[in-house]
Amino acid sequence: MNRNRTQTVAVLGGGPAGSTVATLLAEKGFKVGIFHTGKRPPLIVGESLLPAVIPLLREMGVEEEVKSFSRHKPGATVTLSKDETVTSYFSRAKGKLPDYAYNTPRDKFDETILQRAKKAGCVVFPHTAKVVKLDDERIGLHEETLLKTDGFFENGVDWIIDASGRSRVIARTEMIKTVEGDRKDWALFAHWDKVKIIDEGNIHVDYLERGWNWRIPLQDRVSLGVVINPTHLIAHGTTAEEQYDNYVRSDERLREFTEGGKRITPVVKFNNWQNINERFYGKNWVCIGDAAGFIDPVFSTGLYLSMKSAFRVADVIAAGGEESALASYEQDWKWEVKIWRRVIESWYNGRLFTLYRAGMAQSKNPIGKIIAPHVEMHLSRVFTGDAINGSGYSRGLHSFLTRFFLFGFDPADLTVK
Repeated sequence: MNRNRTQTVAVLGGGPAGSTVATLLAEKGFKVGIFHTGKRPPLIVGESLLPAVIPLLREMGVEEEVKSFSRHKPGATVTLSKDETVTSYFSRAKGKLPDYAYNTPRDKFDETILQRAKKAGCVVFPHTAKVVKLDDERIGLHEETLLKTDGFFENGVDWIIDASGRSRVIARTEMIKTVEGDRKDWALFAHWDKVKIIDEGNIHVDYLERGWNWRIPLQDRVSLGVVINPTHLIAHGTTAEEQYDNYVRSDERLREFTEGGKRITPVVKFNNWQNINERFYGKNWVCIGDAAGFIDPVFSTGLYLSMKSAFRVADVIAAGGEESALASYEQDWKWEVKIWRRVIESWYNGRLFTLYRAGMAQSKNPIGKIIAPHVEMHLSRVFTGDAINGSGYSRGLHSFLTRFFLFGFDPADLTVK
């Protein structure tokens, strides 16, 4: 690699991960080209952000613009049963992160980050990039792809960053194996003009008779999604629209939420498989965002993990892209995802909110009243993202309590079926 010239980077994908890493590298003096066709489905999952994203938006200088078209998100509301609702606010975490986030339309959000990359000097090529193996450790851009860049990479490509999302361009080229989770759910969602919202601005997550759903209030509409085992959808139709509409009508709680409302967008369906690459990098390439791995939408971790990986990889490449630093990035990412998957599993196996029920029962005694605020604070830190990279106490408390302090309450009542 010739370090006497400007280093060049090809970014595969102009979503938030790709546009973020491109911006950061361009501002560090790299020559960056982004391959981004602009083609996208009508809707993209990931409309509700974590507080952990806010510092990243601030560092990018785009928070005020995101705020202008987004909905302020103070916390989360969870419906356990018809008469049982839990509301939690990020302010109760009392941690280092902001006590709010945003619910945001992804088309405007993604375009904001892409325009930020252009402002930083990145060039966007409206094409899908093809890559080829050069040897066991290196890949390059296909000749056909290079011809479409008008000589932009005439001096070679030093780094290729795969931010292609679940297309996983490099992983498929390199035939990288993936580690899949146990769940094989499907997510179907659309936007509505009217959906019942209990707490202003909060993301709403609800247990259903089959699966679970989200309700995300945006500025002028609500995103309503259903995550469910596909075997439960067979009786509801063959197309995504039939399955979604019929299932919404068939579920008592969903009927209540949507009474008087109307679906105003197409239905988008995607598989919710937990899928993580065994390997994230080679000598001149690295995967970020969903191209490295995807876990589950229930706690809104996807966009946070994508942007965070972009920041980390930008620092690694700017420092020389040493293999040890790339290995550390991969190790740390997998470690964090392991923590998130443990938390996510406590949602699916029912233990997380069975702990809430047990806690409500114990709060009636003197000791329970004393420890309840402490427990709420530390569990809130887990769900803002504050506890993931901070003290392990909050994470350990979540694991310990959901395992040992259910006090006879049966988590099977809240297991996602």
